[in-house]
Amino acid sequence: MTKAFAALLFLPTALYAETIPLSTPVTEAVIYSQGATVTRTAVFPAPQGDHELLITGLPPSLDPHSVRVAIDGVTLGAVTVRQGRVLPVDTIDSPELTAAKAEVKRLEGEIETTRDAREDVLMRETAAQARITYLATLTGPTETAPSPETLQATLDLIAAQTLAAHQDAAAAQREARGFADTLKELTETLAKAQQTVDALTPPQNNSAMLAVTITAPEATTGTLTLTHLVHQAGWMPVYDVHLTHTDTTQLSLQRGAFVGQNTGEDWRDVAVTLSTSRPNDQTVPSPLYPERRAIYEKQERRAGATYDSKAAPAPESPVMAEAIAAPDFSDGINATYVYPAPVSLGSGDDNLRLSLDTLDTTPGVFALANPMRDETAFLMATLTNDTGETILPSYETSYYLNGQFISRGEMPLVAEGDTLDLSFGPINGLRLSQTVLDREAGDSGVLTSRNELKETRRFTIENLSNRSWDMRILGRVPYSEQEDLQITWQAKPQPDQVNHDDDRGILAWERVVPAGDSLDVTLSTHLKWPGDMELH
Repeated sequence: MTKAFAALLFLPTALYAETIPLSTPVTEAVIYSQGATVTRTAVFPAPQGDHELLITGLPPSLDPHSVRVAIDGVTLGAVTVRQGRVLPVDTIDSPELTAAKAEVKRLEGEIETTRDAREDVLMRETAAQARITYLATLTGPTETAPSPETLQATLDLIAAQTLAAHQDAAAAQREARGFADTLKELTETLAKAQQTVDALTPPQNNSAMLAVTITAPEATTGTLTLTHLVHQAGWMPVYDVHLTHTDTTQLSLQRGAFVGQNTGEDWRDVAVTLSTSRPNDQTVPSPLYPERRAIYEKQERRAGATYDSKAAPAPESPVMAEAIAAPDFSDGINATYVYPAPVSLGSGDDNLRLSLDTLDTTPGVFALANPMRDETAFLMATLTNDTGETILPSYETSYYLNGQFISRGEMPLVAEGDTLDLSFGPINGLRLSQTVLDREAGDSGVLTSRNELKETRRFTIENLSNRSWDMRILGRVPYSEQEDLQITWQAKPQPDQVNHDDDRGILAWERVVPAGDSLDVTLSTHLKWPGDMELH
């Protein structure tokens, strides 16, 4: 027994379990439209034996079900996520925060030194005031009849000392006032320095902790890789569309991204990948249930009769295309963009803008006129997506014409090979008007009564600019899906397109209007319907 106990004393101490604290800052982040997958890495020394790695300072928004741990160099054991009863976090200030705190401390010391110096000056004023008070209490010589010389000497002494005391007090007051300006300036500078410290200080939130058990067959160095989801992060695209329309025409689509996260943890020098994947949205197809229909005699349908409970559920909201830029569709499903430089993003910092790339193309340019609604035509550029990739939609798109800001709007999805007409503001030199030339409404017929409505309109396009314009003029005639409502129309000149863009009743004319010229389009409509019905 004694020999066995002695043998235990000489076992290597590294065989006993040891707790190894680790700091695992975010090194990579794949950011989705909502949420992100973050990756953390840490290298640690592991003595021989069983040990526990404690990873503190994880954000409280960590999704415990998404935690995945991989370890090289040792054997991985149990993984435990703790979001309560966690160990305190020892935070290490960034170099910027360290410098900001040092500046605050320096300013606080300078303010204290200045206040002490001011107090020293004020004490001199207090001493001078005490002398003045004492001199005021002095009386003349006690002799019954002092000599004139003695009286004059006494008066001269009191006067000289009183003057000197007042001069000392005034000098001290002037010097003290000078400190007031210095203190005010130092206090304002300190307030700004403290704002810098507050801005650089990471949020102090309740944090989560991860406990990982490992086994090291021998002393080694291990590498831990931790990935997990966070929901308080996301990105959205932003486009700047520049149309240059001078001697040459060029369209540039400058792509960027607004990135933000509010996880309670600042990210420093993180490798960022932007993804169009949406793990928080619908990821499986909706089921389609059988639909049973039944007929009943009129007025006799059973009360409470309904379809089967599994029949025809309420339609779900359509899945909208994500508003994000997409330079890489390598899998044909989701787009990703690997940002080429590390990104630092503080928690709660909204709309950090990252510049991505620029797509250049040569557009077709024309003026779009809608005389029925507008007083001027609008400059349009036809974007043909020949970039070899899909341009995904954006709700933050700014439009520029020859370097001047025009408007802010949206960019819809433009698949490869598709075209899209983009507007770049009104052309004030192209004036539009419409005039109702004739309008008749009333009854017709001899034996039977029918209602009818006749109307003739004229659209006028005046080119008051100094150049000719390729024009697309839009007009409209009514349409009906009822046989009893008969609609006929005539146009002069005839439109180039009927049901433009598959919109029923929308007409389009393609014309060139030279500078100083005008164009008239006449459109007549004739509607007839039974007399016992009314038009809507």
